[in-house]
Amino acid sequence: MLIAERVLPEHRAWIHFDTTAQIREEIARVIPLYDGIQRLRRRGDQVQWGGPRLCADNRFNTPDGKAHFVIPTWPAQTLPAGAFTVTTRRGNQFNSMIWGDHDPLTGSARDDVLMSAQDAQRLGLRKGDRVVLRSEVGELTGKIRIADIRPGNLAVHWPEANVLIRAGRYDPSCGEPDYNAVCEVARAAR
Repeated sequence: MLIAERVLPEHRAWIHFDTTAQIREEIARVIPLYDGIQRLRRRGDQVQWGGPRLCADNRFNTPDGKAHFVIPTWPAQTLPAGAFTVTTRRGNQFNSMIWGDHDPLTGSARDDVLMSAQDAQRLGLRKGDRVVLRSEVGELTGKIRIADIRPGNLAVHWPEANVLIRAGRYDPSCGEPDYNAVCEVARAAR
């Protein structure tokens, strides 16, 4: 917001907010599906997109009121030998996760690299070992946490993992930014 005000000072009145509550009020005004976000005030307050119960009246939020299911087709991806697909942990609503020292869902620390037991064993790594993840654009140092994750994949926390992700890459069908990377894993120098 402050960056936008500096870039577009002539529009400051449109984009200046004194409080986060004012930002939530603006979001609810502009995006009716987010109604309720403006009432988040205290720790633990929450809102569910679409109302407290989706399809409570047996109607979906589609023009004909019916659910429409599609079988997704995933793009083929061949990883280089020894590489991993890295996904960033962001909470349930893209970037709105409240950051703390530990992820309440996994118990992992901010610098943990979640890895399958099979991959850790194959690489000779143990819980707590320091590693460096290297992608085409950057590197991140973290520590191994054995997790229930599919072999060949890693999960790391956002925003720490931004250094691994190429900026400006979006899904062509929905415009969602890419939050993933392909990385190699190496033991960190001591």
